[in-house]
Amino acid sequence: MQRTFIILCLCFSATLGFSQAGYQPMYPLEIGLQVGTSQFLGDLGGQKGIGRPFLRDTDFGQIRPTVGIYGRYNVGAHFAARVDLSFLQVSGNDADAGTGFSPETKGSDGAWFRYYRNLSFRSNIFEAAVAAEVIPYNFELGGGYSGYSVLSPYGFIGIGVFNFRPQALYNGVWTDLHPLRTEGQGFIDGRAPYSLTQMNIPLGLGIKWTYNDTWSISLEVNHRITFTDYIDDVSTDYVDPQVFLDNFPEDRAQIAIDLARRSVELDPGEVHGYVTAPNEQRGDPKDNDSYYTINVRFSYHIDPRSVGSGRRYGCPVW
Repeated sequence: MQRTFIILCLCFSATLGFSQAGYQPMYPLEIGLQVGTSQFLGDLGGQKGIGRPFLRDTDFGQIRPTVGIYGRYNVGAHFAARVDLSFLQVSGNDADAGTGFSPETKGSDGAWFRYYRNLSFRSNIFEAAVAAEVIPYNFELGGGYSGYSVLSPYGFIGIGVFNFRPQALYNGVWTDLHPLRTEGQGFIDGRAPYSLTQMNIPLGLGIKWTYNDTWSISLEVNHRITFTDYIDDVSTDYVDPQVFLDNFPEDRAQIAIDLARRSVELDPGEVHGYVTAPNEQRGDPKDNDSYYTINVRFSYHIDPRSVGSGRRYGCPVW
């Protein structure tokens, strides 16, 4: 999933070698606002509950909002550097694995197991990132002062840091999952508590329209590769409930037990309880979680001298 997207971005950037000199931004500095949607790609949720590559895994019922601000500095016609500050939400729910399932009618595919697992989460994410943009082509549209515009497709890659906080709805209250150590983190050898602040790699593609060297609007897909599998608090295997009873006060231990294994909410008689028994698979540690946003970005170009200059005229630059 992530390899395919990386290759696509690198191929897009490589087309820079075919472009020629032409358009030059009049004012290098921009500040702007971005709004859009965010989608989680991990152990919870996913198209049909079984997980599919990248955009195909979009669970439309779990799309959430994102908003942010950014600054962008144009280094000539074909390169730019930017800083993004973003807030977004992500979520996932095993209930979306499919309809028509029940604990009594066990299916043979991964969707049934996700449905029976019955886990869900939400998380707010605060993110800061820096990235480099490559603009292979600048298509100059129109001419003269009035209605002058430039269309610029671009690719980008960068590095960022983000903070997340997985929660689950428990008895009508959104409850933090990290302190509950739902997979025995810190209690079982080899399972260290995960950090709520992590690094990521943002990369993606966009297309930008600049009007009269004054303002711009862009449409962008931004995929984040992460180095954690715990954005949704799910990664490895179920643990023995005694682990929580041995390490937490009784009331807290019961909350951890209930949120670590929620299949009993669907199957009180535990007809298929062996599926979620201790040491059975709860998540997939082989693949880290990721998320992506689709944003519309609005920016204003700043003239540090507060005066204009000449205009460029000519045909589209290839």
